[in-house]
Amino acid sequence: MMGALRYEWVRITSIRSSYWMSGLAVVLSAGVAIILCLVVNAANSAGDLGDLAGEATFSTWIVTAGASGPGMPILAAVFFAVMGCMAMGHEYRYGTNKATLTALPDRIAVLSAKSLVLAGWVAVTAVLILLVNAGLAWLFVDGISLDGDSLRPMVFFILYCVGFSLAGLMLSAITRNQVGSIVTVLVWPLVLEPIVFAILRATALSGSDIGLGKLANLLPASAGRRTMFRPFELFANLDVSSETTIWGLGASTVVFWVGIAILLVAGGTLFIRRDA
Repeated sequence: MMGALRYEWVRITSIRSSYWMSGLAVVLSAGVAIILCLVVNAANSAGDLGDLAGEATFSTWIVTAGASGPGMPILAAVFFAVMGCMAMGHEYRYGTNKATLTALPDRIAVLSAKSLVLAGWVAVTAVLILLVNAGLAWLFVDGISLDGDSLRPMVFFILYCVGFSLAGLMLSAITRNQVGSIVTVLVWPLVLEPIVFAILRATALSGSDIGLGKLANLLPASAGRRTMFRPFELFANLDVSSETTIWGLGASTVVFWVGIAILLVAGGTLFIRRDA
């Protein structure tokens, strides 16, 4: 196992895409944070910020690059997902998978090492994003204040990024196609799920469905996105219809990680059983 970890560490630190993806995640998240700083500074009163009013609330919003509020995609997670796709996709694209498995025949160790090193790298980079954004917030906005309730959105921001990177890794293990896995990991959370979510909610609100609105709770990427909301109940429940009730924080967390676990099991099983 230690040999597999060293092998994967050398791989991830010696290719430029690791630094490009991580750097873009940090820079673009910082760009979003600066824009949010300008929005907060432009507000003439607390009422202008609506549900984000309150120093701790808008401070968390800035530090998480908009993740603690609705309506904004998590740009960092996109780059980490692509990074995960490349961690496995490069092996098949350039034919190095055979050399890797010749040097390290234990496929479980190889896959575990890839997952652990990737998750560690992404977690550290996500922490760096939060620190950079916090520095920008304190630099540009008066009244920045983080409290105990700010911790949950930030922790779930890190976990969300790690989850997306693992999803990309396992999609590459399943498809053995780097481009296909990248397209899938981008289209699913950014295009497909929002469309399905909107259709289910609209159908439920029209009163013409039989519990279809509650199926929106089973969309993993959307559930993971909600775990970062602050306040959760306010932003998660967009209406008062009994047919569209959103599950709580704990259930949303479980749905997200069950989705990731399914990919881990499927990708791991196929990687171990299929020929190189």
